[in-house]
Parts: sequence; structure tokens; C-alpha cells
Amino acid sequence: MSIKSQPVVLSNAVDTDERVVKRCAVGFFRFVREVASYASEVPGIVQQAASDVVEAWEESSRPKA
Repeated sequence: MSIKSQPVVLSNAVDTDERVVKRCAVGFFRFVREVASYASEVPGIVQQAASDVVEAWEESSRPKA
């Protein structure tokens, strides 16, 4: 009886060309999640900008020192 060693495939290697759609979809979904995360910060940024504009408007009405 002889023993022969054979390599064991550890992963299902698929040509990258066949997975283009999946890679594009994953990239797109990550982009959408990033945009959604940033969008949750927008109200605070807009509120700060509005406050800055009001302060600048009030400051512009004062006479120069």
C-alpha cells in the first residue's frame, strides 16, 4: 500500500472576472453606508453654519472700533 499526498484546496478560487458584479456591489454598498453616515452629521453642520451667519450678520452691524 502506498500513500500519495495530494494538495487540499482551502478556498474556492474563482476567477476575478466572474466576481466583478459582486465586488462592484460591495463597493457601492460601502459608499452608500459612508454617505449615510456623513448625512447624519449634516444637521449639526448646517446648524453651526446658520449660527455663524447670524453672528456675522450681527457683528457687521456694529461700528468698527
